[in-house]
Amino acid sequence: MVQINIWFVPRSRSTALTKCLSNIPDSKVFFENLLWAYYLGDEDSMYTDTPEQLGALLEVPVVPGYNKSSAIKQWREDTSKVKILKDFIFAFNGRYEEVIEKDSVNIFLVRDPEFVYTSFLPTSKVYFYGMAKTLHKDIGHFFQTILDGIEAVTKICDNPPMIIDSAQLATKESSIKVVKAICEKAGIEFTESLLTWKATDDVLDPNWVVPGPSANANMTQGFYARANTSTGFEDSKERFVDMEKMAEEDAQMAEDIKACKLIFQKIISLPYTLKL
Repeated sequence: MVQINIWFVPRSRSTALTKCLSNIPDSKVFFENLLWAYYLGDEDSMYTDTPEQLGALLEVPVVPGYNKSSAIKQWREDTSKVKILKDFIFAFNGRYEEVIEKDSVNIFLVRDPEFVYTSFLPTSKVYFYGMAKTLHKDIGHFFQTILDGIEAVTKICDNPPMIIDSAQLATKESSIKVVKAICEKAGIEFTESLLTWKATDDVLDPNWVVPGPSANANMTQGFYARANTSTGFEDSKERFVDMEKMAEEDAQMAEDIKACKLIFQKIISLPYTLKL
């Protein structure tokens, strides 16, 4: 069995990468199951421990028996030859060794916070900034827990982690190199068939293991709209973010992005960062 873990920050092209890797024969994708167990599990979750922080998420129904332990159990009992876990590493609350196998391949996918928190989505400021501030208080949580997770993986695993700046997934040419590097690390044969996938309109791939809230998020907020309607990696230039203008219009957001940028730079300066 090969275990590939994709730990990521929001808006980092993680769903497109997952669509690509899910073309690996005899593979199964587990999509953000731990994240929603962290927020809305029926035990050991924000829903049970700090419901006052959930805000609008309190309106999402909790599924009896769904929690971090049940999500981990489902993951561990699956017998697919290649198991692909796409999730936020902060959802573990430090329980890394319950999921991360010693011989697993761990991909840390990050993106410049300027682009994360100014996403093209009309609702991005609400869902990737405002809500994150409410849920986690410190907006640097997404980036700091990636840094913590990298340290944990280096202690647990035989294989060093692979850090990928999602800017490398912004062109077809560099995307191919990224996928080849992941396949080589996982001991999986690279084929051209990995690079294209079927568009799925408003829903995630029906063959993936997906919790209800994540499955519905695309229809309500369009979180995965671009990845779902795509059929492969595309050439796309990063847009210009005028930080000076932002500082005038939203000083707090500008300061938070600046703080996250320091952590982001520390992450991509590590020797595990993929160089193309």
